[in-house]
Amino acid sequence: METLASLRDAPFSGDLDWPADLAPFEPFDRDIQANPIGHYHWLRAHAPIICAGDPVAPLYIVSRFAEVTEGLRDADQFQSQPPNANVPAGFLLNNDPPDHTRLRKAASSAFSPRAVSSLEPHIAALVNMRWQDFLAKGGGDAMGDFASPLTIAVISSVLGVPVEHSEQMREWTTQMIDYLGVLLRGVPAPAGVDDRHYRALTDYMSKVLDGALDAPGEDVVGNFARLRANGSLTPDETTGFITLLFSAGHETTTLLTGNCIDFLCDHPEWLDFLRTPEGPNLFLNEMLRYRPPVHRLTRFVHRDAQLGGYRIPAGSSVRLLIASANRDESMFPDPDRFDPARSNTAHAGFGYGMHMCMGSWLARLEVRTILENISATVARLERDPAIPRQPLTGGAFATVGLAAFGIRVTPR
Repeated sequence: METLASLRDAPFSGDLDWPADLAPFEPFDRDIQANPIGHYHWLRAHAPIICAGDPVAPLYIVSRFAEVTEGLRDADQFQSQPPNANVPAGFLLNNDPPDHTRLRKAASSAFSPRAVSSLEPHIAALVNMRWQDFLAKGGGDAMGDFASPLTIAVISSVLGVPVEHSEQMREWTTQMIDYLGVLLRGVPAPAGVDDRHYRALTDYMSKVLDGALDAPGEDVVGNFARLRANGSLTPDETTGFITLLFSAGHETTTLLTGNCIDFLCDHPEWLDFLRTPEGPNLFLNEMLRYRPPVHRLTRFVHRDAQLGGYRIPAGSSVRLLIASANRDESMFPDPDRFDPARSNTAHAGFGYGMHMCMGSWLARLEVRTILENISATVARLERDPAIPRQPLTGGAFATVGLAAFGIRVTPR
């Protein structure tokens, strides 16, 4: 094994000899956020680990499949808990064992394959109702009029959270993500980013849990109310965990749904494939590789570490680009080609290691059901220029997708 002293230092993005058509990679550049695939290709070929962002507190950017998945598996070197940062109670994504183990166990049964399978009739009814309404109107904003309200309704019903304030809750979630990115990195907040929306959403969830204490149901909120009542989890942990489950449970599924529909607008020939028995599952799995909603996962180095022959100093924040790993030529031949028949399906769309997405089975069921509804009912999908295609940009570059885009749908 190489010693730390013999390892290379990662170069800064701005010091690299980038080609004329690519600006130096910066994760907060809105143009790059809208379409980072070209930068990912160049990074994998020329600089698989770089520094970017603020030189005083640089981010280490990792782009190749081997190093990305190694970082996700190595929870000893690359931890989820930021050093010297105040992680909100119950936020599983930024906890390490033993807290991570205890918290995940409290909710994992609700998202097991067996539990999710039992929800299939209910989810199918929700998807059908929302899609039929969208279809009857001839289309609209695929995100705001269909994907977002649907995924909020699904995760709310799974958790046991009232859904009557869904639009407000979506806004709280979007703004909260930016605030948490600042909080966990311990850097000054840019203008307009504060804790108001985070507090609003956690206050709302706290009231939901308070209401469940008297007569807890058999849903996730009811289970957490019981754990809070018997002292297994603190009030702050239950509130934080429900807030996280709600936010993560609809935000990424909304973006994945949008990515699928957006792709079908440009490639309607895949509608016939979706009408085959295995079509929706294969299409979805390839979409998770080809256009995953989550582009990076963050880990933190508490002591000097090494990855891919590079030294990563203690205190660093490491961005593992799972969307770049999914386009790595060494793992996926012809990676820019959408091919549901690929023999290698070991993509990183849901992460790797102990933090692998707990809600992956629910997300798969939900989006697969959406694809089945679309292919069964739609003769043609086309863009509606009255609602411009708006990439999701800004914030911490955790997710990539669309904030809005208009479509017209013609029934079969």
